[in-house]
Amino acid sequence: MDEFARLRDEIAEREARMKVLREGFLNPGARLRSNRFEVVVKVQSRRLFDRDKLPAAILEDARYWKVSVSQVVTVRALADEFEVVERG
Repeated sequence: MDEFARLRDEIAEREARMKVLREGFLNPGARLRSNRFEVVVKVQSRRLFDRDKLPAAILEDARYWKVSVSQVVTVRALADEFEVVERG
């Protein structure tokens, strides 16, 4: 469990760093090449379905929806110190 939590923290830190670097690469005049790597920035588009445009009759009709179930693993920190309760 501790290793899982530690890895999640490391991943979050690295993703935050990647976000900063990515934003830097998008700035005009950014250095995009090193001795070993080159960053390629390209523009891409995709179609998105806008469900807000659907009539309420379709949004409320269960025939048009399916439910997916997945397992989610999370880790939460426990208190560092335990509370001592005396019973008399």
